[in-house]
Amino acid sequence: MADVDGGTAEREGILRAATDYIESWLDGDSERMAGCLHPDLVKRELEYGDGTAEPTVDTMSRDAMVAATEVGYGKKYERPYDATILDVFEDIATVRVLSSVYMDYLHVARFGDRWLLVNVLWKRRPGR
Repeated sequence: MADVDGGTAEREGILRAATDYIESWLDGDSERMAGCLHPDLVKRELEYGDGTAEPTVDTMSRDAMVAATEVGYGKKYERPYDATILDVFEDIATVRVLSSVYMDYLHVARFGDRWLLVNVLWKRRPGR
């Protein structure tokens, strides 16, 4: 694991964005979800289909993520979760969020005094 640069305030802002993301999904809080996502967010998942072909990439926009949260798709899943900062360089960071169902890798960037998610790569955990 890489050393984490940045001070306490930066780490708190990065973790706040990550926890807003996972907690708003689990709570169905679309307003909170919208607040932690950059307008140009792209969320991607590898889909393997029947396992015989190369995986495809399923892409979701910020608006689609907010809408899925509002419908409450994540409310059926349980806590706990763990959010870990993997690396920080100046005003960008990578965070791993391991929840009961998902593994998410988040790219977070600072915009003024706020940290927002700009990219998410995720996968459902086996057996979940």
